[in-house]
This record gives sequence, structure tokens and C-alpha cells, in this order.
Amino acid sequence: MSATAAPAAPAAPQQAQAEPSPTAPAFRAAATVAPTARPAQAAEQMGEIKVDTLVIAVDPSAGETNLPWAGTVDHHQQMDLVMEVLVDIDAEQNIWVPQLATGWELSEDGTQWTFQLVEGVQFHNDWGEFTAHDVLHSARMMAQDDSILAYANDWRTIDLEVSQAVSDHELQLQLKNPNPDFLFYIAPSGGGVIMSKAFWDAEGLDGYQEDMIGTGPYRFTGRELGVNVTYEKLPDRHWRLNGEGSNPPEVDWPFVDLRWISEPATRNAGLLGGEIHLTELTRELADIAVTNHGMKVIQSNFPGNQLWGVFEGTYSLNEAPGIASDWSVQWMYPDLPATDIRVREAANRAIDKDLLIDTLFSGRVTISPVGGFYPNLPGWDPTWLERYDELYGYDPERARELLAEAGYTEDDGPDQKLMVMNIFGFPESPDLMQAIGVMMADVGFEVTYEEWQFNTFVAERRTKKENTLGMWVVPPSYKTVYAQLSLFNRSGSAGHFYETEELDELFFRLSNSADLDERAMIQNEMGDIIFEEYAYIPLFYIFIEFVANPEIIDTWEFPGSDGANYGHFDLIRACRTADPCY
Repeated sequence: MSATAAPAAPAAPQQAQAEPSPTAPAFRAAATVAPTARPAQAAEQMGEIKVDTLVIAVDPSAGETNLPWAGTVDHHQQMDLVMEVLVDIDAEQNIWVPQLATGWELSEDGTQWTFQLVEGVQFHNDWGEFTAHDVLHSARMMAQDDSILAYANDWRTIDLEVSQAVSDHELQLQLKNPNPDFLFYIAPSGGGVIMSKAFWDAEGLDGYQEDMIGTGPYRFTGRELGVNVTYEKLPDRHWRLNGEGSNPPEVDWPFVDLRWISEPATRNAGLLGGEIHLTELTRELADIAVTNHGMKVIQSNFPGNQLWGVFEGTYSLNEAPGIASDWSVQWMYPDLPATDIRVREAANRAIDKDLLIDTLFSGRVTISPVGGFYPNLPGWDPTWLERYDELYGYDPERARELLAEAGYTEDDGPDQKLMVMNIFGFPESPDLMQAIGVMMADVGFEVTYEEWQFNTFVAERRTKKENTLGMWVVPPSYKTVYAQLSLFNRSGSAGHFYETEELDELFFRLSNSADLDERAMIQNEMGDIIFEEYAYIPLFYIFIEFVANPEIIDTWEFPGSDGANYGHFDLIRACRTADPCY
């Protein structure tokens, strides 16, 4: 069963899978300020670029590092211009397409992936030609014991003792369990960047920490911690940028400056002052920048995030990360109010989602009834949307009744700490947490707020530390359903958002099945549990929005399903006309 393109949603090895639609009603929300359509003549512009350095400003990364395994995957936007992957995500179709792999094949039992690799591609700084040995080396790096990659457990399902380089340009990856969805991990969505084995063998960890070596169109030139990362265009024409398909004939800017700026207001000032050319703003600031200052909104082609409220502490006790629970104890922190389903339902009933949509998101979101599931992916149940108002609708009186049923009084409500932090791809995060807190306090929760840096919080909660026991709104990127369940709903995972013994048993069945219909059925069963047990506070789908200076930037096609939510920076095209590019 060979393929050279497959959906970035789970790929069916035996048959073609329906491609996600960027205009499907369940995904695309009406925009108050519509993203600017790409002009038909964009590819024909022949003028000069107007700046040599493209300046992009975003919320600080989930980890400032040159090491791909030393963060959650959310930090991979730093590597987007430098490193490449075997399988890319097509920016305009959201399907898996060849990059460093030219084709692939999955065995009938779903356990062996065979990849054919591109020939003649060179690593930066004369570190030699890319081969199958670099792929095996990269897999070892992602799966090593000290890897904190969010999907490290999934990379560890590669049996590296059996996997082999058939030749320099053919590779067999043997999995310990069947996984028809494994291209998710090989692609940018799962952190599958390729590292140089020769560079590691010569320079080791010190070399990797000092420099970032890849096969991409830009070279890493340096970083200032807390400030920025800088890149320089390769002196020679890049092997992939040939004008075919969605690839530009070459990248436009000699230099790129990726800046870390926490506050949307500061990023907005830099954009309006001409110091920043592309940035994330809240929808409110974006609308003002468009209406009053002539900027434009560029939106991801597909949903970038689901937003869910997570009740930290609704997970099991396990001996160590990566080791499943024996379920001798149901909850690691059994005294937490959120371990009571009535409290979780009350929190959901307390939140006026329509008000949040109108006031914080300018109407540009779509209700999402179950975290981790999408209408066009296996496991979806359309009745979830039909039942959403019945189970999750705004009803503050019912919320108060539920808290009373759980034993709380008006003077002694459940304690709920809310974590407030800036999260890239989701600039409304602090305001959303404050608004949710007001609504929860109104029905009787004893609400407190605690400010965190996102990267610090993620690192602390990874080992289930007690100081991270507070609600937050997580913005997972668009993923295969299997990847969501593996990361968030099985014990021993790095995500541990909601874990039960029943979910563990179902996930074990899922991870041992190669039958697509059976996998979809099991995923649906797990979704029902998450939905009916109020595992989360499910909120919305959002598309990633950036605000661009149209004097400098023409277009940027990106899917929204990269591991860091945004990527494909090499597809940002310069405005080369005298007039702004709207």
C-alpha cells in the first residue's frame, strides 16, 4: 500500500480518506474582519522586496532551545525555517505530502512504514548528505529517556532495534504496535524534524545546543534568550524551492528575525510603528489595526486550535512519567473538587459561551463539543453537537444546584485556582481566564488567580506537581484523534488531562488495532466518555490569526495544524508592488 500524499487527518492505508474542507460549516466561522484573499497575480509580482529582514513577533516559545526534543513541539516554530521533515502538511489542502521522503508504504498489519527518501540534499555547513541514517538518529533523539517532547511516548513506539536503513535512501520503521496514523508524528504536527547524525557524532550535545543544523532554506545565525532568534537565507538555491505546487521559487527575505514579545499591546505598537511586519494580536486589537491603520488579517487555512478548560488533577497516580497506572488509586489528588462530576458540570454550566464569543473573539470561533474530536475525523458523533446545549448550555441556576448537591454552600464554595498566562497562537488567553473566573465566582466557586509563564507551567505540570493544580484553557493544535487520546487521555502520558481506568482499557484496544473501522468505533467510545463525564470545559475551534503590514507582506499560506500551531514561514511572500498588497 504505497502513497505519496495522504490527509493530515488520519491516513487510511487501504483507501483514500476524505480531505478536510476549509469551508466546512463545523470549522469555518464567519469573520468580522475577513482575512485578505490571496490576489491572483501574487506569484507574478516582479518588483523588489521593501525590507531585507522580515520581523515576526510572537508570544515567547514553550522552550527557547536548539534541541527539538527539549520542548513540547510547541517550541518548533524556532526550527521551521532551518529543519525539514520526511512528510510535510500541504498548506492549502491539509494533507500529508512528501518532503524529505518521496513516498511511503504501510504494511498490511499496520506496524511497518517504509519510506523512500530524496537524494542529494545537503545539511547546512557541509555536514554531508541527508540519508536514512539521519532519520534513525532523529528518532533516537526524540525517544531518548530525557526527551520532554510531548509525543516522546509515541516516538518510543518505534522499535529501533528492528528498524533499519535498507539503503541510504530507503528506510523501514518498525512499530511496536499498529498505527495507521503514524504519519502525524513524522510530519511537523508531531515534531518530526530531521537532525544530522554526522553533526551529532562530531560535536555531540554541546554542538546541538550551540547550533541548529538542518536542510531547510535558512541557516540559524543566533539567539538572545528572551529576545529573539535570527536566520539567514542560504547563499545557494534551496533544493525544494522550485516553484512547483505550493512551493515558492525561492524565499523572499535575506534575513528573518523571530522576536519573543509577551504583551499583545507591545506587539501592536511595534506593528503600527513599522518595526514589526507580522504578529499575533487579540481579535479586538486586530480589528482596530485593520479598520484604523490599514493592516490586514492573515488566517490559517484550517482550524488551528481547539480551546478547552482543563481541570488539573483529574488524572491517575503512576510511578513515573511513561508508566501506566495500576489503578489501585483512581485520583492522584482525590480531595480536589474537580474529581466530583457535579463540580465539573457546574463549572461548564457557569460559563456564558455566547458572551465570550462576542466580546473576546469578535464572533470568529465555532462551538466545539468534545475536546480532541473533529467532524471530519474518525470517531466523531454528530449527536454531540445536538446534545451540547442540553449538557453544557449556560445555566447558572443549575450550576448553583449542582454545587449544593455536591455539599457546598453559598459561604463555602469549591476552591478553584485559575492559571493566567500568555499562550502563543491564542492571544486572548489571559482575558479569557479572567472572564471565566468571574462567571465561576458568580455561581459560588471560590476563585483565585495565579500568573505563570507558559513554558514554566508546562514543565512543572509534566510531572503532576501539586503547584500546577489549577484550571487553565489549553489550545491543542489540530491533530489526529489518536494523537489527542494518546497524549491527553491515557495514564503515563505527558499530557494527562483526563484519565480513567475505562479510558486506559479502551486506549489499549485502540493501540493494538490496525482495522480502521474498529479504531473509529473505539475513538467514538472514548469521546462519549469525555463528553458525558464533563472531562473538560469544551469551548471553541479557532483559526490562527496574524496581523500583517500589507506594505511588506503579500500572502502567507499555512494550514494551522503544525505542531507549533503556525509554521511554513518559507511560504510568506513579499509585497513587491508600489501599492499595499490587500
